[in-house]
Amino acid sequence: MAVVYKCRGCNHVLYSFEKVGQDFYGVRTPSEISSIYGGKCPKCGKRLGSPSVDDVQIKLREKRSRSF
Repeated sequence: MAVVYKCRGCNHVLYSFEKVGQDFYGVRTPSEISSIYGGKCPKCGKRLGSPSVDDVQIKLREKRSRSF
């Protein structure tokens, strides 16, 4: 399951966590992402805030079929 943080203004991907072991620290929190960029999106300059429940999207992956 991937965790992706995007800017609300321009949809720029700020951070993407794809798999376990990718990063020593694990999945970063929204406040950590905001502090990395100084509270503003590097692309459009919009202020970064905490996500609301409506901002969270869950998408299911398609099941892979194994061929033998």
